[in-house]
Amino acid sequence: MSGGDGNARSVEREGEEGMWSGDELHDLITIKLTRRRSVSPATLRKLSEAFNPLALIPARDDLIVQGVKASSCLLLLNGFAARYRLLRNGRRQFTEICLPGDFVNLGSLLKKRQPQGVVALTDCRAASIPHARLDRLIDADGDLVRSLWLDTLVDGAVSREWILALGAQSAKERLAWFLCELYCRLELVGRAKDCCFQLPMTQAEIADILGLSTVHVNRVVAELRREGLVEWKGALVHLKDWGGLAALAEFDKAYLESPPE
Repeated sequence: MSGGDGNARSVEREGEEGMWSGDELHDLITIKLTRRRSVSPATLRKLSEAFNPLALIPARDDLIVQGVKASSCLLLLNGFAARYRLLRNGRRQFTEICLPGDFVNLGSLLKKRQPQGVVALTDCRAASIPHARLDRLIDADGDLVRSLWLDTLVDGAVSREWILALGAQSAKERLAWFLCELYCRLELVGRAKDCCFQLPMTQAEIADILGLSTVHVNRVVAELRREGLVEWKGALVHLKDWGGLAALAEFDKAYLESPPE
């Protein structure tokens, strides 16, 4: 934990993986937890200062190992990750994508053994907070409890929408829904605006996440482009026709509990 003046705006921490600014974590937590509910600045500062040093997780490494007991909660700062369930035959089913600002295993505070794993889809940066520290902060602040509780409810809603998309939608509808949800969730934490966002994943990786073939994803992306719904250049995605794309996906952002417009 950091020491010194609690009002200082810059806290540098150094671990084995390098040095980083505590402001980055504090700002991300503030955006994420106060967009939906009110949490006091003092509590947000205490929470950000309670995290351990930053960890760097290379793409394809696990952030959370399925079946292992957890002693801390992990917050994703940068990069994309995904929850998955590993079956006995070795097959892996993805159940949700994790984005910057997400606690990837907040439920471990009450249920220590991890029913699902979390794998880094891209190079990721994350920070952990021990359960004991988080418990103390929660016990002292009801607003923080309610904000984190809402976060877990939204997380459950995201998982249910994921099941619906994978089980009932066509490939085209599924990709449209995926892009709509990514944009709304990234916009919530200041990582997207004006219907544009960075998607640092290849179409092969997207295919794996959505349970499709790479050829299928390539064909659907081409269709969305021809219809003027999406512009995709490298990692930059522009949702050119939000209304049309959302209609195609039957996407309603209400389940994300976005703040009023």
